[in-house]
Amino acid sequence: MSQNIFAKDLDPLSPAELSQAVSLAAPEQTTQLAARSAAQAPAVAHELELLLVERRPVDKEQPGKRLADVYSYDYRNDETIHSIVDLNTQERLETERVQNLQLPLTANELARASKLIFNDAEQLSQIQTEYKRITGQTLLKPEQLEVKAFVFTTDTLPEGLNAASQHCGIQRCAQVLLYTHDSVVFEISPIVNLSAGLVTQNISF
Repeated sequence: MSQNIFAKDLDPLSPAELSQAVSLAAPEQTTQLAARSAAQAPAVAHELELLLVERRPVDKEQPGKRLADVYSYDYRNDETIHSIVDLNTQERLETERVQNLQLPLTANELARASKLIFNDAEQLSQIQTEYKRITGQTLLKPEQLEVKAFVFTTDTLPEGLNAASQHCGIQRCAQVLLYTHDSVVFEISPIVNLSAGLVTQNISF
């Protein structure tokens, strides 16, 4: 399921602080933050995908201290990068890289997953068949469907996965839910490996 990077908090970061946090943690991703602010996330693969920026809790003894957590996904190495920045001193305090840590999908990643599905001829044929079965009509364009997706890892569904899907969790994958505009859910759910840029299989309900 897609998640907005502007995380909710009792005292959230301001738009200016969000930009500052990204600039301190990952300057090359500042344009991604701007694109999301304008709801213009392109359906392209970034080497680094900005996942989440949120206020980091501080001790009661430091009420004026403003810290932020910045999370990005490094598609080159399949690692989640977590940086802590101090907005008061304009410093990056620490950065760690972690594998097997998969935060919710961004709007950009949801768009990529959808595009990969509809660009896969075999997958599109199955979706068209399912759409015809449900509605009796012909699926001509993606806009005829509603699409949702959430991060998929092998422990989500440990049985019934093919070899290509076994990498999900180490690599970044999405399970996509397709349904009609009147909320009839498809009986097939594609698994998309965003790291590899391909549809690995369908899960049947």
